[in-house]
Amino acid sequence: MPASRGNFSQLLAPGLAAIIYEDLEALPEEYSQVFNVYPSTRAYEEDNLVAGLGSVPRKREGETLTMDEPIQGGTLRFTHESFGLGFQITREMWDDDQYSIMERVSRDFAAGIKQTVESTYANVLNDGFTTTKTVDGETLYNTAHPLLGGGTYSNRAATEIALSTTGLQELILLFEKMVNERGLLKRMIPEYLCIPTDLQFKAGEILHSPYKPYTGNNEVNVFQGRLMPMVNHYLTSASAWFIMANRRNHTLKGYWRIQPQFDSQDDWGTKGANFSVYFRLSTGAAYWHGTCASKGV
Repeated sequence: MPASRGNFSQLLAPGLAAIIYEDLEALPEEYSQVFNVYPSTRAYEEDNLVAGLGSVPRKREGETLTMDEPIQGGTLRFTHESFGLGFQITREMWDDDQYSIMERVSRDFAAGIKQTVESTYANVLNDGFTTTKTVDGETLYNTAHPLLGGGTYSNRAATEIALSTTGLQELILLFEKMVNERGLLKRMIPEYLCIPTDLQFKAGEILHSPYKPYTGNNEVNVFQGRLMPMVNHYLTSASAWFIMANRRNHTLKGYWRIQPQFDSQDDWGTKGANFSVYFRLSTGAAYWHGTCASKGV
């Protein structure tokens, strides 16, 4: 059938777009299970750190009330980055009915989009011990987060420890003793154990065994049903592991400025059809509260 200049790309676009969307939706998103995801209409978003009021002191008869006020901290900016990629379907490929090749290219295109988005989010955790900074200027997982009201607090194992019953107990205690910027107990409960693929079987043994694993004493397994294991295939360390509250109680987050947009147009010079994707997003961690981690060993 003739395909005139100006409609070749439009002729191909519906079928290729269907393949791309099908592959994007083939497996569930992992990043949205861990991170809070928001829309954005600006070039950047900001989070400000503010410490509320402290504990209420005892007041003796006739004494004037002690006055307090919030403490202003720093600001963290989420600047949206742009991502884009294109590919071309040649006119000859269409003429020779090489649809299987076009289908494979489209599926690879979808895989590349998924990999980029998932990895961009996962890198918040991957780099959490080194370069991911929170609003206090420290790395996401740090042994000395400065508190605006004075003092510090840790959300990282003092000595790196492997995922184990001992390690899990240490981090859960660290998590449940977590304080706010004024040193007041936050009373946070961890709900998820986020792990790389390498630790999924170890996590299953620890969290699902009816008795304490790796002993013959028939002790009750205090971790059974305590945390939900969450495998993230985009974590790059085979040993690092993370515990976190539900999404309402932590600020690991990302913003969609532009969701993936697909475009197509004819290439007059080659008689082929060009296809592209473009999107903008930002990711990060506003605060360290609600998550603890160990690099493992």
